[in-house]
Amino acid sequence: MESTILSINKLNKRYGKIHAVKDVSLEIHKGNVYGILGPNGSGKSTTLGIVLNVVNKTSGDYSWFGGALQTHEALKKVGAIIERPNFYPYMSAKENLELVCKIKGINYSKVDEKLEVVGLIDRKDSKFKTFSLGMKQRLAIASALLNDPEILILDEPTNGLDPQGIHQIRDIIRLIASQGTTILLASHLLDEVEKVCSHVLVLRYGEILYSGTVDGMVAHEAYFELQANDTKKLVDTIKSHPDIEKVSETEGKVIVHFKNEVDAAQLNQYLSERAVYLNHLVVKKLSLEEQFLALTNK
Repeated sequence: MESTILSINKLNKRYGKIHAVKDVSLEIHKGNVYGILGPNGSGKSTTLGIVLNVVNKTSGDYSWFGGALQTHEALKKVGAIIERPNFYPYMSAKENLELVCKIKGINYSKVDEKLEVVGLIDRKDSKFKTFSLGMKQRLAIASALLNDPEILILDEPTNGLDPQGIHQIRDIIRLIASQGTTILLASHLLDEVEKVCSHVLVLRYGEILYSGTVDGMVAHEAYFELQANDTKKLVDTIKSHPDIEKVSETEGKVIVHFKNEVDAAQLNQYLSERAVYLNHLVVKKLSLEEQFLALTNK
């Protein structure tokens, strides 16, 4: 049984007339990387705020670690960065983290360990004010990891960073995940979710459009591009296939979508048994980008 870290059930949040989060449900299991994906204003940050006890929900419920702990106790096992990192500018990276340790009652030995994880060990004695935005963000991640949390929550972790900074943060997220920490991140960048997450929840205007694995989102939308000498016969024959969802023609090619996954070889056999011989067969997959646009434009 995978252990459940966070369970969200039919969460709602209204601000006056604005329904920021509508019936959002999500199960977070140990050891995965979850992305909440959606354009700005889709309710990502609000959802994170609710489970971190900084935003009051309107209705619905959520529970941490199977409900065994009260929220404030549970949050001691959660590392989160939801605002811009706040450190003392004239103190070094090491001093800033030691201060966090002091406040939270954590052993100072964790400081070097976490600076190592985020690749800042060689800058540990530099003042915070000399850090680039990407380094500041990495220090914030180190800080959130000091208590060895069961789950790390990141809101738009690469916002405002240059390509190199983005790359470094994503590498760190993968490293932390590979060491067994569960991660939940909110992002409006599809590319980010595709590269670092195993699971995704797509939100738009506070509503769930898709929830499941990243692979599942991609795999679900494969389609075929077919051509035969006798187009009419091809179309008529394919329409009799038990799993057919829709058939359309563009520029002499027949585009076929199936309800379930159909193997190219099986399809070829199905048609040749009915005396339709293909001279062109390509399996096309919608990229996550195309699917995301299709989902959010509906």
